Amino acid sequence: MRLDESKCEFQTMSLFGDAPKPPSKPVKTFSQVEIFFDGGCLGNPGQKYGSFQIKLDGKEILKRGRVNFGFGTNNEAEFNALKLALDEAVRSFQEKAIELKSLALVVETDSTIVRNRLVVKNVIFKKYPSSQRMFALANECLEIMNQFGKFDVVWKGRANNVERFGH
Repeated sequence: MRLDESKCEFQTMSLFGDAPKPPSKPVKTFSQVEIFFDGGCLGNPGQKYGSFQIKLDGKEILKRGRVNFGFGTNNEAEFNALKLALDEAVRSFQEKAIELKSLALVVETDSTIVRNRLVVKNVIFKKYPSSQRMFALANECLEIMNQFGKFDVVWKGRANNVERFGH
């Protein structure tokens, strides 16, 4: 009878300590997700709206134009647009079984308030109801962004969004 080694379990031992460990798997490089967004309103406060575009490694995967967010301020609309983009991106990646920790997120904004709140994090909002709503939205965005492997928030001038979204 012949011994089938594929069905045997064995452990290699060494007189000089533990057996050498097999090489570890290479670290997966990050794919890059880019979110471009813009929010505004008709009057301030007024009817809020926003648009966004999401790219994965430079290829567009999602885009929405002029979504209505109800009544509020233009700064709230910025965070509404970002939150919607993040929610839809996460849903898309989950459907494709892509782990968020394997992705590097770059968020591009033309709003210094958005950039400062997401990067500086100690921006003080005035005690107006609209400021409190904006603060809550900013925190929700940060919670989602922190699920990615890493993230960066980049400020770009207004012209980029006008060209991309028409508003």
